[in-house]
Amino acid sequence: MPCPDDAVGTEMAAKEHVVIVRTLKILGWVTGVSLMVLGAGRIFFPLETIPGAGAVTATMDSETRAAGALLIALGVGYLWAIRKAEIPVVAVRFLAASMALLALTRVVSIIAVGLPDPVFVVAGVVEFVAAGLTYWYSCLGPRPDAQR
Repeated sequence: MPCPDDAVGTEMAAKEHVVIVRTLKILGWVTGVSLMVLGAGRIFFPLETIPGAGAVTATMDSETRAAGALLIALGVGYLWAIRKAEIPVVAVRFLAASMALLALTRVVSIIAVGLPDPVFVVAGVVEFVAAGLTYWYSCLGPRPDAQR
């Protein structure tokens, strides 16, 4: 029989776990919706609306709009994943890796051509944080498919 202190500690840990999971799910919703809105913006608004954008060629316009479709797909993936009661670990880690790759492309761009408009530096930081939180979420709690 566990001592009362252990039971209280376990109960508190369970409550903290629930709060953490709930918070991460809310952040997942925010991330998913934000990615979809950003993607739609890339598709439907001219590139001149992007802070710091210079002259735009047809190739750059095409590539940016195509990237918008990928942002929408990633956002849908986030929304799909967080709505499920038990999310396959591999799916959540794929989302984390995708978000980290998105942020890493910003680092490559900084190395290649210099710092972009500050809004995109902030976006890169947010993307790295979202990737870390998404990976952390994949590590929380037992899942029946944890070996996949």
